[in-house]
Amino acid sequence: MLKTEGRKASKIRKQQRKPRAYTYIFWLMLAGCWIAVIWSLSGQSYQQQDIQPWLHRLTQQVHIGVILPDVHLFYNGQEYSLQQRPYAFIEFVFRKTAHLFVYAVLAVLVYGGLRYKRVRVMTCIITALVIVVIIASTDEYIQQFSPNRTSSIWDVGVDLIGGCCGIAIYTGIRALLTKRKN
Repeated sequence: MLKTEGRKASKIRKQQRKPRAYTYIFWLMLAGCWIAVIWSLSGQSYQQQDIQPWLHRLTQQVHIGVILPDVHLFYNGQEYSLQQRPYAFIEFVFRKTAHLFVYAVLAVLVYGGLRYKRVRVMTCIITALVIVVIIASTDEYIQQFSPNRTSSIWDVGVDLIGGCCGIAIYTGIRALLTKRKN
């Protein structure tokens, strides 16, 4: 009698842990939609994405009277100076942060979808990062054909870093939630 009840309880636990097929499909659909968003943004011209005019209007309304520090960044053969060209500097930081964020989300969507299928963690990480590199490379290729846009292998590196950060943050949050739950 006890043996039968133990088997039933074990079977119920296995059924509860079983990943749902629609959850996996949902993650994949989200990843596909996210890739479509990335590629649609790649097709936009620089003027469509330029935030410097908005920054000019904002600073005229706010009247910031701060002396900016002398911060210089060198990226892909160009220098960005906060003190000399603050709007270009801020836009540069904004664009690279957007790269990090967009590809962090993509990596999390791919990684999370694969984890729902109970694929090994290392396989999930490698697959997610390979997809990030493929999509980022395609993104940079598309940008070659957009007016006043440049493509750079350096951006693929930034995107890969974003993917790594996304997976690290996602797994860290999941570990904390699991630990708190238990």
